[in-house]
Amino acid sequence: MPQLTMTFTARILCAALVPLLAVGACSSSSKKRPMTTQEMIAADPLPLAVGAKWTYAVTVKRFDVEAGKETTKSLEWVTEVIDAKEANGVTAYRIKGWPTDLADLDAAAPVATEKTVLRSGNSFMFGATAEPSLDGAEGWFSWPVIDGQKICPSAEMVYCWKVSAVETGYALLFYTGPDEQTFEIEPGTGISRFHYVHHGTTNEVEAKLVKFIKGRR
Repeated sequence: MPQLTMTFTARILCAALVPLLAVGACSSSSKKRPMTTQEMIAADPLPLAVGAKWTYAVTVKRFDVEAGKETTKSLEWVTEVIDAKEANGVTAYRIKGWPTDLADLDAAAPVATEKTVLRSGNSFMFGATAEPSLDGAEGWFSWPVIDGQKICPSAEMVYCWKVSAVETGYALLFYTGPDEQTFEIEPGTGISRFHYVHHGTTNEVEAKLVKFIKGRR
């Protein structure tokens, strides 16, 4: 009789646990569904708004002159929209901790500075000041972009952005003589990865997005 009682109890426990295990298995293995091209075009490529925050896991490789060897450091980096101003159809977003701050490998540790990104419709630019003005602005990209596209910030500049399709969206690569930087843009989320490398050295930075918090529209 005791054996029958234990068997019956075990069956009840199994019946109760199976649905829970199934739910756990589904949630742990679930992945974000890839967006179609039409969905990407319709989505906001860079959802800028006050309070929007992107947190990255960063790996920094550099040659330590004093140690005489290459070193690798891991750190967390936060990019946040701290202010926004609008005038004449242009919005100026003041951003603290723009990923390019990570490329300052001469510093002992990267310092988060402020950068202004301008948005006019679906065109994005880097502002010369914190004001919503196109005067002196440097062009970046207009959405949607196309795989293989070349985007030159201005007619006077020799270097241009090169667009390539990636699994989560599009990568924008800016290649110069001494270095190169890449922004991977995931529509609806923004910059999902930043990569910087200095040619001829081991200096390299890779920042991968681990968390995104939407801001206030």
